[in-house]
Amino acid sequence: MPNYLNSKNEKSIYLYVCGSDYAAIEFSRNYNPQEVYEEMCSNGETHRFIDEDDYIELRIVEFKQVDNTFVDWIKDSLCDYDQLKARDIIEVQPV
Repeated sequence: MPNYLNSKNEKSIYLYVCGSDYAAIEFSRNYNPQEVYEEMCSNGETHRFIDEDDYIELRIVEFKQVDNTFVDWIKDSLCDYDQLKARDIIEVQPV
């Protein structure tokens, strides 16, 4: 049986994006998640608010080896499009 777990890293790291009705979409359009994550890490932040036209809140969340196939299944099977416009998780690479 194939091993779908992330064998390169001991953990999976995500930015949890939430906020106004289109927060996740606006964040993805206007920001580079990896760059924001790295900036947050260098500033010692695990939580950040972006106060521009749309309210966007970010949290760094870490899990022990999460299977990306499982994450995709969760998004496809348990979330609907309207939910993912306002809140989503975006995988980033550890620094």
